[in-house]
Amino acid sequence: MPDTSAERPTPPAASAVGGVLLGLGVGALGTATHLNAAPLAGAWTLPWGAALALLLAGSAQWWWMRRTADAGGRALPAGAAVAVGAFTAALALCRLPATDRLGLPWTPDVFAAMPGAALASVAWIAGLPVLGVVLPALAARGGRRGPRRTERVPWAEAPNPHHRREVDGQS
Repeated sequence: MPDTSAERPTPPAASAVGGVLLGLGVGALGTATHLNAAPLAGAWTLPWGAALALLLAGSAQWWWMRRTADAGGRALPAGAAVAVGAFTAALALCRLPATDRLGLPWTPDVFAAMPGAALASVAWIAGLPVLGVVLPALAARGGRRGPRRTERVPWAEAPNPHHRREVDGQS
């Protein structure tokens, strides 16, 4: 049976639901990772977990927008769905009861006691909506609306120069 997936565009609801599910997974992974930090000289820390979590969220959102556009769907709502799912998961996991919380409260005491971890928490939670706005804007500016055009190879369409005659399955 021939593959007709390239001929039919992806339904908007399917790309949105898939984007939200992808975003929920990315948000959960990013929330679990964002508070990892490496100590530097003095009281400074390098919040590599927040940087990795934002890189994961941004690359997943960009990939989903490209995949949706290549399938003939609308990339902007699909990318927004990933951002909404990731932000929802991050907020939900950071607002769990105090003993199960995966984030830090944004209080002056926390900022004074753990400035690096507080910065990582703010960067993660505030960075998700920024990614949700910036990446779709970049995709819209690039003009990627439909499937990618493949390069045509001239020799692939040329007929076989040697005529073969088949008779009863023999050549």
